[in-house]
Amino acid sequence: MNDTVAVALITSLSTLAAAGMAGAASALTTGRQLRHQAALAREERAEQRAIAQRELRREVYERFLTRADAAYRVLDEEWLARGAEDPQRAEAGFAARRALDEAYVRVRLVGPEGVAVRGAGVVEAIGGEFRRQARAPEAEIDASARAAALRARVAVGEEFVAEARWALGVPG
Repeated sequence: MNDTVAVALITSLSTLAAAGMAGAASALTTGRQLRHQAALAREERAEQRAIAQRELRREVYERFLTRADAAYRVLDEEWLARGAEDPQRAEAGFAARRALDEAYVRVRLVGPEGVAVRGAGVVEAIGGEFRRQARAPEAEIDASARAAALRARVAVGEEFVAEARWALGVPG
């Protein structure tokens, strides 16, 4: 074989081998980069879902507390107007409890379970206070009844807020 042909053959084979090795190295590097980018994208989507979940929960918890406050306002009006029959107050009480129940359903949907349990405590306390007001004539309500109701409101409200803060990751 001619020396020139041999040199040309060796040169072309070494060039092909070098190109193959460079292509393989490039493919490996590109594959690693793509896997890393995919992992970063998954993490980013997971973080975005977590942020959206926290925001949804915050809105639902806020709506629930707003409805509870509205029910407390109706209860307060009843405490202050004891003895005066007013069907509009009864309707307002029913509407407030209904709105609170609707907000509580949303709390149960977005969870977690601990917040739903604390929310149930708020709903029960408000319902109990409405029932006590409806059953007891003015003469049977002692002076400490309203104070006891206010203490119960604060207690169940604080429990709900503490659990909601935990669920939202808010330091408390």
